[in-house]
Amino acid sequence: MIIDKSIKWDKVYDVVVLGFGGAGASAARFAADNGAKVLLVDKAPEGHEGGNTRYSGQNVGYTPDPQKFRTYYKALAQGFHIDEDVEDTVINGLANMKDYFSKYLEVEPFVFGEHPDDNPLSHTADNQTTATHPEFPDSSASELMTVHNGMFDSALWTVLRERVLDRIDNIDVWYDSPAVHILQTPDKTVVGVQIKRKGKIRNIGARNGVVLSTGGFSNSKIKIQDFIGEHHLAPVGTLYNTGDGIDLALEAGARLWHMTTYNSAGIVGDLTLPVKEGERSVFQPADIDAKEMYTGSIFAVGDDGTRYCREDIFSIEGWFYNHGQWRTPQAPIKPYVVFDQKQYERLAQIDHVPYQRALNNFLISANSVAELAAKINVKPETLTSTIDTFNSYAESGNDLDFHRAAATLERFDTSDTIYALPMVQSVAQTHGGPKRNGKAEIMDPFNNAIPHLYGAGELGSNIVRIYQGGENLADCLIFGKVAGENAAKAKHDKDDLFGNGNDVATGASAKEDPDLASDLKKKYTFELGKNQYLGVSSAGMGNDIVVRVTVDDNQNLKNIEVLQESESEDYGKRAVKALPKIMVEKNTYDVDAISGASSSSRAMKEAVKQALDSAKEKNK
Repeated sequence: MIIDKSIKWDKVYDVVVLGFGGAGASAARFAADNGAKVLLVDKAPEGHEGGNTRYSGQNVGYTPDPQKFRTYYKALAQGFHIDEDVEDTVINGLANMKDYFSKYLEVEPFVFGEHPDDNPLSHTADNQTTATHPEFPDSSASELMTVHNGMFDSALWTVLRERVLDRIDNIDVWYDSPAVHILQTPDKTVVGVQIKRKGKIRNIGARNGVVLSTGGFSNSKIKIQDFIGEHHLAPVGTLYNTGDGIDLALEAGARLWHMTTYNSAGIVGDLTLPVKEGERSVFQPADIDAKEMYTGSIFAVGDDGTRYCREDIFSIEGWFYNHGQWRTPQAPIKPYVVFDQKQYERLAQIDHVPYQRALNNFLISANSVAELAAKINVKPETLTSTIDTFNSYAESGNDLDFHRAAATLERFDTSDTIYALPMVQSVAQTHGGPKRNGKAEIMDPFNNAIPHLYGAGELGSNIVRIYQGGENLADCLIFGKVAGENAAKAKHDKDDLFGNGNDVATGASAKEDPDLASDLKKKYTFELGKNQYLGVSSAGMGNDIVVRVTVDDNQNLKNIEVLQESESEDYGKRAVKALPKIMVEKNTYDVDAISGASSSSRAMKEAVKQALDSAKEKNK
């Protein structure tokens, strides 16, 4: 949106960062560290910010040998163009990632390759190598690290969020506040953002820069169709990545790149289990608790009732080998896994919540092949032929179509009940968005930097073609730092738009208008009665878990109230609901974790322990 000097600012900052995920958190803290007053906004409500960083494996790329990694990086591009300055920024950032962790995250990294006997990937199909494609030249230069020895526990996200909280005096945060327009002068210089805040459109000025870090478009069906060319892909990450940053970038005059590149994460053919409309699909690594989905009398079919993939082959970060190239998976509109009664009984024994939800809510059963074919809308003769062919392969031990391992093939029995479970094609993350240069400046169609506009993270990431695990989080950290530092640099070319230099040029101040105040709080002020103590933990999948613990005069646990939590619906809330009762019954915080909710369980135990420690300290 083009503005002029008549604009009325509601508030003016040095830097405005759009998107409070890994990239946005990094950009905001580095802008603040370079003297900027920062506004960090997110469209998600509090507790649901974090983007895909919150839900990811928490692995960050690193290389001990940048020269070799450059060869590997080019191989991952599969011949696609790489901008040299972007390549340099990426590789220099990866080479210095150890120092980044210790200096800026204030943790000593857990480098997978330095712990061969305790490598989290040693229990997966990656077979202890951290390179996604070990067959590529100089792949040994690719490493992974985490902030501790653990994965899929939001540990990195927690650290990044804490670094923002550490700078609460210089960073304001607005939740549930989507950006609706980029504000530019007639010469296309970005000078602010229009933000919808508590039902009102606010004009927020940015003296020195705006950072676009709103994540990808995995939860936008229209953008999936327009840019990737698939009918629908179900997100296994955040539901708030709807591609808003693409619209804002286009409004600002940006050039797009890497739009067709994405990666999946799932079971057979990178499918994932179905969920109800509006829910996040379950990230289910293909090699964990999934053997029954590809071993036995079970197979996957596409829209016409025929098999279309090798069910026992795992994708490599969402890519499948295809005659010398790596490609994203074929994505049927309505895929199913089809199985017989004995296979159903095996699936029903899996003690894993997503499987039980799927079987209880979505399973289709029939007494004949013809009946099942009618229910899944395929020709009965086609489904019959598929079963007959599969059975011939099971008997011979030779899958002539897809070469599935003989040990995974078992004859399909049609004399009893047969089943179909609808599946959905997954997307873990997209990589397309506005093109940026090595300085994190967003470029226009003629490769000129758009003044005062920067980008970082999944929105227009550096991933050119094939995704190497850990590289998107590395992009968040590397380009988040570069974007934040460059956005913070003082720019005086548009000073006349911002009045006298105060935080607020025109309009109400944050003190006078509570709607403009930061949503971050320095401390919790919950009331405490006799023998009541507060405990807080940030070790869960959401933001802080806050509990109020009541003890008797002998320090026995009498009650645990959860005052604040934002754990995930699929697993975390089970722990939040169940553990207080168990802890009170056993009179200890040290109880078994709830299955499938290890992070939330850990946070609950940590919060209750903190409260009990306070009680002991007071009663010494």
